[in-house]
Amino acid sequence: MEKVKTKASVYIATTVDGYIAEKDGSVDFLEQYQSSASGIDGDMGFADFLNSIDLLIMGRKTFDQVISFGENLWPYGDRQVWVWSRNPSSVNIPKIRSNNVAAVAGEPRELLKIAQQKGFRHVYVDGGTTIKHFLSQGCIDDLFLTRVPLLLGEGIPLFLEMQRLLLEHVSTKSYSNGLVQSHYRVKNDMM
Repeated sequence: MEKVKTKASVYIATTVDGYIAEKDGSVDFLEQYQSSASGIDGDMGFADFLNSIDLLIMGRKTFDQVISFGENLWPYGDRQVWVWSRNPSSVNIPKIRSNNVAAVAGEPRELLKIAQQKGFRHVYVDGGTTIKHFLSQGCIDDLFLTRVPLLLGEGIPLFLEMQRLLLEHVSTKSYSNGLVQSHYRVKNDMM
């Protein structure tokens, strides 16, 4: 029986001009959209997406940002989370998360191979630098990009200095709060 390839997806919001955060890493500009997400449009598919994944690989800065929101705002439940860092021993994992969060190092392909060996089938890749590295090694299958109707002008870009990647448009949805979410399949098969 052939082993099923572990799938890796990105689910992230960017401003219309392509920024995922302010220069200082703050994502405060997203708050007004998060609070409106519980209305007519629900959570815009985020819960369904989370229910489809069994492992989250996020960058160190993203992990630190999510932890700073407080335990009550940890959105990943008891899912396994790997914090990708050049220096895993320096990652401060709160005791309450020690059963499902681990710090890891390695190249994206290597991490996905380990994930597959451990039986993980769908990986959510999060964090600007992490996403760029996984994309550059051909390790992302799907992108779910939600565009925020805001021109930030400056900040942390998602796609700075990226190689060319061909994407196949799968679907686009617009929401009453102004957000537009597109699902793309990555066509470049570099693996």
